[in-house]
Amino acid sequence: MVRINKIVTKTKSKKAADAKATLENFVSKIEKELDSYFSNEITYAFGVSPKEKKLSSHIWNHIKEHNLRPAKRLRGSFVYYGYKLIGGKKEKDILRAAMSIELIHTALLMHDDFMDQDDTRRGLPTTHEHYKTYHEDNKFRFNSLHYGESMTVNVGDIALLAGHEIIGKSNFDSEKKLNALNRTLRGIVNTGFGQAYDITLEGKGIASEKDITDLHLAKTAIYTYENPLHIGAILAGSKQKDLELISKYAIPGGVAFQLQDDILGLYGDPIKTGKPAHSDLRQGKMTLLIIKALELGSKTQQKRLKEIWGKRNLTEAEANEARKIVRDTG
Repeated sequence: MVRINKIVTKTKSKKAADAKATLENFVSKIEKELDSYFSNEITYAFGVSPKEKKLSSHIWNHIKEHNLRPAKRLRGSFVYYGYKLIGGKKEKDILRAAMSIELIHTALLMHDDFMDQDDTRRGLPTTHEHYKTYHEDNKFRFNSLHYGESMTVNVGDIALLAGHEIIGKSNFDSEKKLNALNRTLRGIVNTGFGQAYDITLEGKGIASEKDITDLHLAKTAIYTYENPLHIGAILAGSKQKDLELISKYAIPGGVAFQLQDDILGLYGDPIKTGKPAHSDLRQGKMTLLIIKALELGSKTQQKRLKEIWGKRNLTEAEANEARKIVRDTG
């Protein structure tokens, strides 16, 4: 039995190492494409006057800097490997399509950080913080916070629409492009509804285990796993039965991914996760960890966790208290 366990462990470790190497290989490819794309957009930035063109170039520079921060490129990789899974051969074209999803993801992160009021993303200022500082450095009038948040909505929208444009301008045949664009658009629309549900659950401060599972299905399972895999498969000419088979993997995979992400959000290293320490706690994020701790904890534990959870000026000591309560309640 010991020998079998060692073999299983070794096999799992090798598969994990192979998967990591495969993803790293993809990351190096797509980031070259992204860098080239951004350089072109910065050079030819829109502007009817030199002043407007200068601001447009600044915006593209920020989108580039934000996007090229160290990242896993998971969603882009799913577009790429979803395409390969169905037998697609257009390497350059599918890298461009995968790049579009990474740009869309950057847009949603910008908006998400604004909604969560996070100050950093992957160790550097979030977009609303970047433009708040830009306002202050340039000594603009009115409120720097409002300027930063307004620019985040605008810059995020630019990145979001530019991402969709990349698919539209790709070299795939018209029917495949249209189907992929429709799938992308509907996936983002549904993600928006999922985000609205997430924000509403946070506002209520009450949720069941089913509510949390439904939320993960509505957001992460579709957005992070199913949608990009389907886009890649569609561009390769997949049949409906292919998409259905992919969904059987993607949906539970996406839920598992989000559960793991919630664990990292509470216990992970901010340097590795790219998220500020105890951001989820401070935000009052609805997770299965919190719901179960409130369900299984003693009255004292429940009371203390409710005091800490969602506290905007949360201290590290209080965050550690919450972590201990979650751990002690199983």
